[in-house]
Amino acid sequence: MTELDFLFVYEHKVRELENLCLMKYELDRRGYRTKIVYIDDAQNALAVKPVYHAKVLCTMACYNNHTLQWHAKDFVAFDKVIDLQWENIVYPKDEAREGAFKNYTEIGKDVARVSWGKQNEKRLLEAAHMDRRKVKLTGHVGMDFLRKPLSRYYLSREELFAKYGIPTDKKVILFASPYFGDNLEEAYIQDMCRRFGDNWTDYYRFMCESQRVVLGWMERICRQHPEYFVIFRPHPGHPSVMAKKLEEACGNFRIIAGESVKQWIVTCDKVYTGNSSVVVEAFFARKMCQLLFPLPVTQGFELKLISDSKKLTTFEQFAASVSAKEEEFPTPKESIEEIYLIDWETPNYIKFADMAEEVLRDDYYTLSRKQRTGFHGYGASTRIMKALCRVDAFYGLYQRLLENEKLQWGFLVSQRKLRGQVYEIEKAHAHELTSEQEIQEIIGKISRALRGGS
Repeated sequence: MTELDFLFVYEHKVRELENLCLMKYELDRRGYRTKIVYIDDAQNALAVKPVYHAKVLCTMACYNNHTLQWHAKDFVAFDKVIDLQWENIVYPKDEAREGAFKNYTEIGKDVARVSWGKQNEKRLLEAAHMDRRKVKLTGHVGMDFLRKPLSRYYLSREELFAKYGIPTDKKVILFASPYFGDNLEEAYIQDMCRRFGDNWTDYYRFMCESQRVVLGWMERICRQHPEYFVIFRPHPGHPSVMAKKLEEACGNFRIIAGESVKQWIVTCDKVYTGNSSVVVEAFFARKMCQLLFPLPVTQGFELKLISDSKKLTTFEQFAASVSAKEEEFPTPKESIEEIYLIDWETPNYIKFADMAEEVLRDDYYTLSRKQRTGFHGYGASTRIMKALCRVDAFYGLYQRLLENEKLQWGFLVSQRKLRGQVYEIEKAHAHELTSEQEIQEIIGKISRALRGGS
């Protein structure tokens, strides 16, 4: 079992990996043992006993016991948990609702949790009733990439466009899609309704119809202006069937999911989004970003950040914006300051590392033995089976039985099916996997940017 001080588990590479590498860089520099792993890595998912012991497990989210089970499975033992909470912003209708999914239950109430700004801190204390000492106001680490010296981290326009075959003589427009996939399965929709209320189906219809209208605007722009090139960046983990059809029909419209949205923001000529925090990333990058809202947002789902922003609601407004040389930023600075900590002196990754050191050192953050094992919720028979599998001799026998396809015992058949599902999940999300080489390459780029090298 590998001993670690901090283990980071991520879900979406383009949303999290660069940020985690920056955190890892600073903690490594301070002498700690760290590692980054993907949440659906099959090897870890199939482990029957801990591969790692992490003094602090840093999760993508920790809403409840089930969320922690998804992260830790059986492959990691841990003492403490920091919830990085990459989905820091919640729907306004859930801001003060104590029973809201994102206001936490079970172990979600007791872990240390990152907050990007004062509004989220207020929600965690007043609606989620979290322990004040476990609410950590650090700002959003990802915003550090948009300010000097880390702004040197990104590929230049020429390098990025060459990588993706984008013409350099075009005016390049980025649309960072805020929409969930337009072909969601019914089971997924029902799960979202359980989390956020039955009217989430209305919000999903709003997203699909808004996407249809916005893509119509994009098509008109592409056909009327061959000198423009539109990049559609899908919401992480949410491919768009409608956008795919447009890509096939228009040579100057391209879907690109690779790279972080910040990379595209700093290199494209124009940036657009909708009901999304992307506008904040553009603000920190000092880049213009306009908001496309062809339809009114479902009641209770428009982000508070967006509520007092100027919106483009017609094709004519959008077309005028695309050709405009000077525009006013749509979101007031005061609205951004309420939700995101703005500190131009101390980078957020330094604040995070200071906080992580405190959590590591202080026994106050240590979870009870029951919390560290009870989140699995295993029944008695499963606990017995897993205990036996931790014995090498028994596990070896178990493996040989599984591999003997002639044996069709009900238990073995079900276990083979479950294991097959784990590999299918990894295969479906192969683009999310990382490697030590990729991580070290990112950290190397971070180090060179901070030192001022090329």
